[in-house]
Amino acid sequence: MFSRITLEMWRVFVTIAEEGSSVKAASVLHKSQSAISHSIKKMESELGKPLFKIEGRSSVLTTLGKILLPKAQRLLGDADGIEKLGKQYQLGFMDEVGIALDVLVPASVIHETIERFGVIYPNVSLRIYETSLSGTKQLLDEGTIALGISSTMPNDIIIEPFMDIPMICVCSPSFSLAEEEKVTQNDLKRFRQIVIRDSGKSNISSGWLGSSNRITVTHIHTALNMVDSGIGYAWLPHHLVQPYVESGRLTFIQLTKGATRSVNLQIGLRSELMQIEEIQTLFDLLKAVSISDDIVSNPIQLTG
Repeated sequence: MFSRITLEMWRVFVTIAEEGSSVKAASVLHKSQSAISHSIKKMESELGKPLFKIEGRSSVLTTLGKILLPKAQRLLGDADGIEKLGKQYQLGFMDEVGIALDVLVPASVIHETIERFGVIYPNVSLRIYETSLSGTKQLLDEGTIALGISSTMPNDIIIEPFMDIPMICVCSPSFSLAEEEKVTQNDLKRFRQIVIRDSGKSNISSGWLGSSNRITVTHIHTALNMVDSGIGYAWLPHHLVQPYVESGRLTFIQLTKGATRSVNLQIGLRSELMQIEEIQTLFDLLKAVSISDDIVSNPIQLTG
Protein backbone atom coordinates (compact mmCIF):
# COMPACT_ATOMS: atom_id res chain seq x y z
CA MET A 1 0.00 0.00 0.00
CA PHE A 2 2.60 2.57 1.11
CA SER A 3 4.86 1.50 -1.77
CA ARG A 4 2.42 3.12 -4.23
CA ILE A 5 2.66 6.46 -2.41
CA THR A 6 5.51 8.41 -3.99
CA LEU A 7 7.93 10.77 -2.28
CA GLU A 8 6.31 13.67 -4.12
CA MET A 9 2.91 12.73 -2.68
CA TRP A 10 4.37 12.78 0.82
CA ARG A 11 5.84 16.20 0.05
CA VAL A 12 2.41 17.49 -0.96
CA PHE A 13 0.86 16.03 2.21
CA VAL A 14 3.49 17.62 4.49
CA THR A 15 3.27 21.00 2.75
CA ILE A 16 -0.52 21.16 3.11
CA ALA A 17 -0.21 20.24 6.79
CA GLU A 18 2.47 22.87 7.43
CA GLU A 19 0.84 25.64 5.36
CA GLY A 20 -2.72 24.93 6.51
CA SER A 21 -4.38 24.75 3.10
CA SER A 22 -4.01 23.21 -0.33
CA VAL A 23 -4.06 26.68 -1.92
CA LYS A 24 -0.97 27.76 0.02
CA ALA A 25 0.68 24.39 -0.63
CA ALA A 26 0.14 24.82 -4.38
CA SER A 27 1.86 28.19 -4.22
CA VAL A 28 4.81 26.87 -2.20
CA LEU A 29 5.29 23.83 -4.44
CA HIS A 30 4.61 25.76 -7.67
CA LYS A 31 1.87 23.33 -8.66
CA SER A 32 -1.71 23.77 -9.79
CA GLN A 33 -4.56 23.41 -7.32
CA SER A 34 -5.88 20.42 -9.28
CA ALA A 35 -2.49 18.65 -9.10
CA ILE A 36 -2.38 19.11 -5.33
CA SER A 37 -5.94 17.83 -4.90
CA HIS A 38 -5.29 14.84 -7.16
CA SER A 39 -2.18 13.88 -5.18
CA ILE A 40 -3.98 13.93 -1.83
CA LYS A 41 -7.03 12.06 -3.18
CA LYS A 42 -4.75 9.34 -4.53
CA MET A 43 -2.99 9.05 -1.15
CA GLU A 44 -6.30 8.84 0.68
CA SER A 45 -7.49 6.21 -1.76
CA GLU A 46 -4.38 4.10 -1.11
CA LEU A 47 -4.72 4.51 2.67
CA GLY A 48 -8.47 3.99 2.76
CA LYS A 49 -9.01 6.96 5.10
CA PRO A 50 -8.96 10.75 4.77
CA LEU A 51 -5.87 12.72 5.76
CA PHE A 52 -7.55 16.12 6.04
CA LYS A 53 -10.90 17.61 6.88
CA ILE A 54 -11.93 21.05 5.66
CA GLU A 55 -12.79 23.68 8.25
CA GLY A 56 -13.62 26.97 6.60
CA ARG A 57 -10.70 27.66 4.27
CA SER A 58 -8.26 25.54 6.23
CA SER A 59 -7.18 21.92 5.77
CA VAL A 60 -7.04 20.30 9.21
CA LEU A 61 -5.33 16.97 9.81
CA THR A 62 -7.45 13.96 10.71
CA THR A 63 -6.29 11.51 13.37
CA LEU A 64 -4.50 9.46 10.71
CA GLY A 65 -2.94 12.62 9.28
CA LYS A 66 -1.58 13.59 12.69
CA ILE A 67 -0.03 10.15 13.13
CA LEU A 68 1.61 10.18 9.71
CA LEU A 69 2.87 13.80 9.67
CA PRO A 70 6.02 13.43 11.84
CA LYS A 71 6.96 10.22 10.00
CA ALA A 72 6.48 11.92 6.65
CA GLN A 73 8.55 14.92 7.75
CA ARG A 74 11.35 12.57 8.77
CA LEU A 75 11.09 10.70 5.46
CA LEU A 76 11.42 13.91 3.47
CA GLY A 77 14.25 15.11 5.70
CA ASP A 78 16.17 11.89 5.06
CA ALA A 79 15.53 12.10 1.32
CA ASP A 80 16.63 15.73 1.10
CA GLY A 81 19.66 15.02 3.27
CA ILE A 82 20.74 12.12 1.07
CA GLU A 83 20.33 14.26 -2.04
CA LYS A 84 22.42 17.05 -0.55
CA LEU A 85 25.01 14.56 0.61
CA GLY A 86 25.20 12.99 -2.84
CA LYS A 87 25.79 16.37 -4.46
CA GLN A 88 28.49 17.26 -1.92
CA TYR A 89 30.23 13.89 -2.36
CA GLN A 90 30.15 13.68 -6.16
CA LEU A 91 33.95 13.79 -6.57
CA GLY A 92 34.73 11.43 -3.71
CA PHE A 93 35.11 14.07 -1.03
CA MET A 94 32.85 16.54 0.72
CA ASP A 95 33.09 20.24 0.02
CA GLU A 96 30.94 21.29 3.01
CA VAL A 97 29.68 19.78 6.27
CA GLY A 98 26.66 21.26 8.07
CA ILE A 99 26.57 21.11 11.86
CA ALA A 100 24.37 22.64 14.56
CA LEU A 101 25.84 23.79 17.85
CA ASP A 102 23.76 24.79 20.85
CA VAL A 103 24.51 28.36 21.94
CA LEU A 104 25.62 26.96 25.31
CA VAL A 105 28.68 25.25 23.75
CA PRO A 106 31.82 27.16 24.85
CA ALA A 107 33.47 29.18 22.08
CA SER A 108 36.80 27.57 22.96
CA VAL A 109 35.43 24.16 21.95
CA ILE A 110 34.18 25.49 18.62
CA HIS A 111 37.37 27.40 17.78
CA GLU A 112 39.72 24.56 18.61
CA THR A 113 37.64 22.06 16.65
CA ILE A 114 37.55 24.34 13.59
CA GLU A 115 41.32 24.78 13.70
CA ARG A 116 42.02 21.05 13.98
CA PHE A 117 39.49 20.15 11.30
CA GLY A 118 40.95 22.78 8.97
CA VAL A 119 44.40 21.27 9.25
CA ILE A 120 43.10 17.81 8.27
CA TYR A 121 40.63 18.97 5.62
CA PRO A 122 41.73 22.40 4.37
CA ASN A 123 39.32 22.28 1.40
CA VAL A 124 36.17 21.33 3.32
CA SER A 125 33.93 24.19 4.46
CA LEU A 126 31.85 24.16 7.63
CA ARG A 127 28.32 25.56 7.80
CA ILE A 128 27.55 26.16 11.47
CA TYR A 129 24.00 26.73 12.72
CA GLU A 130 23.72 28.29 16.20
CA THR A 131 20.69 26.78 17.90
CA SER A 132 18.85 26.63 21.21
CA LEU A 133 16.54 24.04 22.78
CA SER A 134 14.87 22.06 19.93
CA GLY A 135 16.68 23.83 17.07
CA THR A 136 19.35 21.15 16.56
CA LYS A 137 16.77 18.35 16.68
CA GLN A 138 14.73 20.04 13.97
CA LEU A 139 17.75 20.47 11.67
CA LEU A 140 18.70 16.81 12.14
CA ASP A 141 15.12 15.73 11.42
CA GLU A 142 15.07 17.86 8.26
CA GLY A 143 18.38 16.44 7.04
CA THR A 144 19.90 19.93 6.93
CA ILE A 145 22.93 18.96 9.04
CA ALA A 146 25.15 15.93 9.46
CA LEU A 147 25.66 16.20 13.21
CA GLY A 148 24.69 18.44 16.07
CA ILE A 149 25.09 19.25 19.75
CA SER A 150 22.05 19.90 21.94
CA SER A 151 20.15 18.82 25.03
CA THR A 152 17.28 17.67 22.80
CA MET A 153 17.89 15.02 20.13
CA PRO A 154 15.89 12.78 17.75
CA ASN A 155 15.56 9.18 18.91
CA ASP A 156 16.75 7.52 15.71
CA ILE A 157 20.32 8.83 15.48
CA ILE A 158 23.66 7.95 17.08
CA ILE A 159 23.92 9.88 20.37
CA GLU A 160 26.78 10.17 22.85
CA PRO A 161 27.29 12.40 25.92
CA PHE A 162 29.08 15.65 25.12
CA MET A 163 29.42 17.88 28.20
CA ASP A 164 27.48 19.23 31.16
CA ILE A 165 27.09 23.00 31.19
CA PRO A 166 26.73 24.55 34.69
CA MET A 167 24.11 27.34 34.63
CA ILE A 168 23.93 30.07 37.25
CA CYS A 169 21.50 32.83 38.06
CA VAL A 170 23.13 36.25 37.67
CA CYS A 171 22.32 39.92 37.45
CA SER A 172 24.08 43.27 37.37
CA PRO A 173 25.01 44.83 40.77
CA SER A 174 22.80 47.76 39.70
CA PHE A 175 19.74 45.51 39.27
CA SER A 176 17.38 45.59 42.26
CA LEU A 177 17.54 41.80 42.72
CA ALA A 178 21.26 42.09 43.59
CA GLU A 179 20.31 43.74 46.91
CA GLU A 180 18.16 40.79 47.97
CA GLU A 181 19.53 38.18 50.39
CA LYS A 182 18.39 34.56 50.76
CA VAL A 183 16.37 34.70 47.55
CA THR A 184 13.81 31.93 47.00
CA GLN A 185 12.53 30.66 43.66
CA ASN A 186 9.24 32.39 44.45
CA ASP A 187 11.07 35.71 44.99
CA LEU A 188 12.36 35.59 41.41
CA LYS A 189 8.81 36.07 40.11
CA ARG A 190 8.91 39.73 41.18
CA PHE A 191 11.79 40.59 38.84
CA ARG A 192 12.29 40.78 35.08
CA GLN A 193 13.90 37.69 33.52
CA ILE A 194 15.83 37.47 30.27
CA VAL A 195 15.25 34.16 28.44
CA ILE A 196 16.47 32.56 25.21
CA ARG A 197 13.78 31.51 22.75
CA ASP A 198 13.61 28.10 21.13
CA SER A 199 15.24 28.32 17.68
CA GLY A 200 13.17 25.33 16.48
CA LYS A 201 9.51 25.14 15.60
CA SER A 202 8.63 23.21 18.76
CA ASN A 203 8.66 26.42 20.82
CA ILE A 204 9.62 24.58 24.00
CA SER A 205 10.94 26.29 27.12
CA SER A 206 13.89 25.37 29.28
CA GLY A 207 11.53 24.90 32.22
CA TRP A 208 13.41 27.59 34.13
CA LEU A 209 10.95 30.41 33.71
CA GLY A 210 10.87 32.09 37.09
CA SER A 211 9.00 35.26 36.19
CA SER A 212 5.95 36.26 34.19
CA ASN A 213 7.76 39.53 33.36
CA ARG A 214 10.14 38.32 30.67
CA ILE A 215 12.17 39.56 27.73
CA THR A 216 12.74 36.80 25.19
CA VAL A 217 15.75 37.10 22.90
CA THR A 218 17.27 35.04 20.11
CA HIS A 219 20.89 34.65 21.17
CA ILE A 220 22.68 34.06 24.44
CA HIS A 221 25.05 37.00 23.94
CA THR A 222 22.05 39.33 23.63
CA ALA A 223 20.83 37.98 26.97
CA LEU A 224 24.27 38.51 28.50
CA ASN A 225 24.40 42.12 27.27
CA MET A 226 20.95 42.83 28.69
CA VAL A 227 21.87 41.36 32.07
CA ASP A 228 25.14 43.31 32.03
CA SER A 229 23.13 46.49 31.33
CA GLY A 230 20.92 45.90 34.38
CA ILE A 231 17.75 45.17 32.41
CA GLY A 232 17.00 41.85 34.12
CA TYR A 233 18.38 38.61 35.51
CA ALA A 234 19.06 35.35 33.68
CA TRP A 235 20.30 31.79 33.97
CA LEU A 236 23.52 31.79 31.95
CA PRO A 237 26.40 29.35 31.39
CA HIS A 238 29.09 29.57 34.04
CA HIS A 239 31.92 29.75 31.50
CA LEU A 240 30.28 32.73 29.77
CA VAL A 241 29.71 34.89 32.86
CA GLN A 242 32.91 33.93 34.68
CA PRO A 243 34.98 36.96 33.55
CA TYR A 244 32.04 39.29 34.26
CA VAL A 245 31.73 37.99 37.82
CA GLU A 246 35.47 38.18 38.43
CA SER A 247 35.53 41.82 37.26
CA GLY A 248 32.48 42.74 39.37
CA ARG A 249 30.24 43.54 36.39
CA LEU A 250 27.86 40.71 37.33
CA THR A 251 26.96 39.08 40.62
CA PHE A 252 25.52 35.73 41.61
CA ILE A 253 21.94 35.87 42.87
CA GLN A 254 21.92 34.50 46.42
CA LEU A 255 19.38 31.71 46.03
CA THR A 256 18.65 29.68 49.14
CA LYS A 257 18.14 26.53 47.05
CA GLY A 258 18.87 25.59 43.47
CA ALA A 259 21.66 28.11 42.96
CA THR A 260 23.23 25.99 40.21
CA ARG A 261 21.65 24.01 37.46
CA SER A 262 23.09 21.94 34.66
CA VAL A 263 22.29 21.35 31.00
CA ASN A 264 23.36 17.95 29.69
CA LEU A 265 24.50 18.44 26.12
CA GLN A 266 24.72 15.47 23.75
CA ILE A 267 26.35 15.07 20.38
CA GLY A 268 24.29 13.37 17.70
CA LEU A 269 25.21 11.97 14.29
CA ARG A 270 22.89 10.70 11.59
CA SER A 271 23.69 6.99 11.32
CA GLU A 272 23.77 6.89 7.51
CA LEU A 273 26.72 9.31 7.57
CA MET A 274 28.94 7.26 9.88
CA GLN A 275 31.05 5.93 7.01
CA ILE A 276 31.96 9.36 5.63
CA GLU A 277 35.45 10.15 6.82
CA GLU A 278 35.09 13.94 7.08
CA ILE A 279 31.95 13.71 9.23
CA GLN A 280 33.31 10.96 11.47
CA THR A 281 36.51 12.99 11.98
CA LEU A 282 34.53 16.07 12.95
CA PHE A 283 32.46 14.02 15.38
CA ASP A 284 35.65 12.63 17.00
CA LEU A 285 37.32 16.05 17.16
CA LEU A 286 34.34 17.62 18.92
CA LYS A 287 34.27 14.78 21.43
CA ALA A 288 38.00 15.07 22.10
CA VAL A 289 37.95 18.84 22.57
CA SER A 290 34.91 18.72 24.88
CA ILE A 291 36.69 16.31 27.24
CA SER A 292 39.73 18.57 27.54
CA ASP A 293 37.89 21.89 27.89
CA ASP A 294 39.19 23.51 31.09
CA ILE A 295 36.62 26.31 31.26
CA VAL A 296 33.73 23.91 31.80
CA SER A 297 35.72 21.31 33.73
CA ASN A 298 36.99 23.83 36.29
CA PRO A 299 34.39 26.58 36.83
CA ILE A 300 34.85 29.20 39.52
CA GLN A 301 33.10 28.78 42.85
CA LEU A 302 29.78 30.42 43.55
CA THR A 303 30.73 33.40 45.61
CA GLY A 304 29.14 36.74 44.98
